[in-house]
Amino acid sequence: MEMTSDARTYWDPDDSDDEINISMIPKATAPVHPPCKEDSDSLCPTLTDSSCLAPLPGPPIEDSTEAPATFDTFNPMGPVFGDMSEKGTPFIPWKLVRGYPRMYIGMKKKNQQQIIEVFKEALLEDRDWDVFAQCDPTTSKMGNFPLILVPTIQFEQFLGSINNRVDEELSIPKGKAGELFSLTFGEWDTPRPRFLGRAKNANSIDRLETRSHTLPANDLGHLTHACYQMYRDKMDEIYSSLTNAKNQKKRERALKKRLQRNKDSGRMLKRVQRYLGLRQATSHVAPNGSKPHQPWNIWKPAPFKARESVRFVCVDIEAYEKDDRTITEVGLAILDTEDLIDTSPGENGEGWHSLIQPYHLRTHEHRYLVNSEYLQGCPDAFNFGESQFVPLKEIHEVVGKIIGDKESGDQRPVIIVGHEIQADLKFLLKIGYNPWSEPLIIDEVDTRDLFQRIRRSTDIRGLETMCTELGIFGKNYHNGGNDAVYTLQAMIAMAIKRTVEGSGRKEGSFTPGIDEWSDGEIDDGGCPKRSAPPIETTRASHSEGKYWNIRR
Repeated sequence: MEMTSDARTYWDPDDSDDEINISMIPKATAPVHPPCKEDSDSLCPTLTDSSCLAPLPGPPIEDSTEAPATFDTFNPMGPVFGDMSEKGTPFIPWKLVRGYPRMYIGMKKKNQQQIIEVFKEALLEDRDWDVFAQCDPTTSKMGNFPLILVPTIQFEQFLGSINNRVDEELSIPKGKAGELFSLTFGEWDTPRPRFLGRAKNANSIDRLETRSHTLPANDLGHLTHACYQMYRDKMDEIYSSLTNAKNQKKRERALKKRLQRNKDSGRMLKRVQRYLGLRQATSHVAPNGSKPHQPWNIWKPAPFKARESVRFVCVDIEAYEKDDRTITEVGLAILDTEDLIDTSPGENGEGWHSLIQPYHLRTHEHRYLVNSEYLQGCPDAFNFGESQFVPLKEIHEVVGKIIGDKESGDQRPVIIVGHEIQADLKFLLKIGYNPWSEPLIIDEVDTRDLFQRIRRSTDIRGLETMCTELGIFGKNYHNGGNDAVYTLQAMIAMAIKRTVEGSGRKEGSFTPGIDEWSDGEIDDGGCPKRSAPPIETTRASHSEGKYWNIRR
């Protein structure tokens, strides 16, 4: 059909995979500027400090308690693109619909994740959504896009379909939180939402949103200054409430993750103590659940017999500063808990330092690369013995023999240690050694997390700073071999420090700002814990071993 000059198509059904119905409309008229303050205020009440989300003064709109009856009356009779909604029709922002699962489905529900997945899947299924847009008078919010809305009744019907699937009673929140779910517009002849189109699923709505800027401009010229200001305030409050609700949920999720991370670091420290014989296993704790007070002197051997005989293997890898795929050094330090029997640790564990076996491997092909721009490397300054030069193609085998593998004569469990351990584990992948596929490695210890734990602070400390604060005075940092040794010494020092002073903390005590670190004293740290392998490692398992020549 040939178009006349005064009309244009805003949506081409043949250009979309989703079902969207939009009519042809006249070209938008030029925007009308907001009213001046000098305009008469006789038709609009004086501004007040009342909540902007409340309806503007005027003919009363049905109370929210009768909302379902009002919602049931919504039955659009084929509106066309740009038509204004009926006055008093309740709407919900589409952004709130999308955010409902994470923001309003209680975390205490056992089937929370299942409900969230069902909710997301249902948004992609075919059902009618009548999509409207409410233009912001300042066009300065939400990336200049109008506020996308759907009728509240349609969202309630959608929740009903979800409830039928998961046997739940999801509903619109009550009180202040529920106000955003039932927004009305048009008080005192202020603009009402305009029809964008009828969409079949969430993808269709997202695509419709990109066309919202082509809606006809709202005529604001007839509004007095007071009415215009109240309209602006109401829209500002809506946008602000949407942002605050999202940010609040983000803060809650961040707090939950932080509390879990703090708890995990506490359990990690307890497991280190247990492996070193500095903490009883739970099976050895008194039956009544109380921990017997047993003062311990650091000049005596570890007070408990370790239930597990393990080897701590600390790894520190140095990469070239201009290309982190280029590995220049691999430092390893090993502490065998069998060697600790009948040996007192002394101050900061210095009595155990001589039992650490250090290794410093340098890649033969990269022996001339020395970091100096961002930090000063010192590959020639290994403090604890002689460095070994190893060809790149062999270094993964040498590392495997030192750490221990299925062909090793020593099949005892390995606890792998590092400062920011995840970075070093990923670097091991780059030399062809996959620590996630090695069955002897049963647990991971990150001294960065341990230090945050004993300091009860989220501040991150580098290795040198951490060691200095712990009373370990090293030299020639940023040498892989030296750093591995110092990291292991720091782990020992923190375990001893916690053993000496930890029993003084009461499990039931509460101190604002500190209690989130509390996880009790009776726990022995529980089972070993491994991190999940990175995605590229999983992919490598399906690529015939061609990824970095990873050894399995």
